[in-house]
Parts: sequence; structure tokens; C-alpha cells
Amino acid sequence: MSRNVLERVLWHLSVERPAKERFKEDPVRYLSRFDLTDEEKKMVMEFDVASLQKLGVNPMLTMGYWQELSPKRSMRLYKEKLGAEADQINAFSAALKE
Repeated sequence: MSRNVLERVLWHLSVERPAKERFKEDPVRYLSRFDLTDEEKKMVMEFDVASLQKLGVNPMLTMGYWQELSPKRSMRLYKEKLGAEADQINAFSAALKE
């Protein structure tokens, strides 16, 4: 598991316009420069925020990356991906406690 590398990748994708553009153009090529497993690359490309958080990735990074790049930037959908219950959907949270 490369939590630190994943966090660095998500940080770049959240704040750096050139990184966002390169990722949008060719996510496989963009991610190939980082020391990530194929499974980790898949999580990033598929916006699997729940799996990223289970690996220990900072929830604020997963939320920022979701808001910047997800095809469906809905926070409602973000929370659903994290497994939110109906009462949690309307509350602010970058992560859901188990």
C-alpha cells in the first residue's frame, strides 16, 4: 500500500491545473509516473473514494479530488459512495466513521 504516494497524487490532482489536464487527457499515462499498484491506479481512475479512505488516505484529499475531477461532482453521490445512510447525506462530512 502506498498511502503517502496516493495522497501526493490526490493533492496534485486537487490543486494543480496541469496535473488535472494531464489526468483528464490520459489517466493511465499520468498515473504511470507514480509508484502505485495497478489496484491503486484503478481506485484513482474510478473515483473509488471509499477504498482510498479504507487504505488510510486523508478524507479531505479524497473529497477535494472528487470535487475537482469526478465526472459527477455531486457531494450527495460522494457520500453515497462512502456508504452514507439517508440521515448522513444531508450533513457535512469528508469521511464516514464505521
